[in-house]
Amino acid sequence: MNYRMKKSPIDSIIIDLILEHYNMQSIDHRRPVLTDIEFDDIVAYAEELYYKKIMEETPIGIEGEA
Repeated sequence: MNYRMKKSPIDSIIIDLILEHYNMQSIDHRRPVLTDIEFDDIVAYAEELYYKKIMEETPIGIEGEA
């Protein structure tokens, strides 16, 4: 099978935030753990960042096409 999966723009934000979460725990010499509540918080924050980026980078009038 030779196909490409479409990549969601928000996925890379979520992955970066999760890596940052684990890195911060590593710096603090804590065991790397991601709870379901922390994951939900990361997803909500990533969504906020994504929509903010759209509003800042999309020309006025074509926001709905982004």
